Amino acid sequence: MNQTSPTRLNLLSLKIRHGLAKDGVRMLRSKREVLVREFFVSMKDVAEVRDIIEKKLDIAFTSITLARVFLGDALLKSSGYAYKRDIDVNIKSKNVMGVIVPEIEDVNLKRAIDARGTSPISEPYRLNEVTEKFEDVLGSIVSVASKEIRLKRLGIEIQTTSRRINALEEILIPSMTKRIKYIQRMLEEKEREDIFRLKRFKGRRKKGDMTI
Repeated sequence: MNQTSPTRLNLLSLKIRHGLAKDGVRMLRSKREVLVREFFVSMKDVAEVRDIIEKKLDIAFTSITLARVFLGDALLKSSGYAYKRDIDVNIKSKNVMGVIVPEIEDVNLKRAIDARGTSPISEPYRLNEVTEKFEDVLGSIVSVASKEIRLKRLGIEIQTTSRRINALEEILIPSMTKRIKYIQRMLEEKEREDIFRLKRFKGRRKKGDMTI
């Protein structure tokens, strides 16, 4: 605090910075409110998609259990290798109050039987059913991936913004307030001393004039 020279120029500079810091807190609070709203919307989306995935997984595992009973593990494994493929997804970026979050476009990964490179006649019904159910699950997993990344980044940014607000409110602004009060007090003391010296000078001058 004592490192700040008690001058009117420093007082003016500190008051400007003090005002900017308060404006910064207001802006950060507004940003955090928007981020929190987005966070809860994203959290709801993630929860809904996860529920959908759990239901789809129950159906998919039921189908694969039946397929193992009727077809055997060997056929399922060989078919699984045959159905392997690459998946292309379109990823876009969205700016939410300065936070860049990825958005993966919803894509339908369920293929028609002929699109899998197999014959709809020769392939067992149970095998086609398993493939269809798990491709449906995969589409939902891709959908929830971007939502979870979005949720995580929003959460991190909310924490970062809260730390900045706390630093301003608990450290920087109180420190500047103390320095402002210190300079004001020193300037007031200096002003009182100047007034006292001026009065004393006038008093001495008046006494000198009377002697003459």
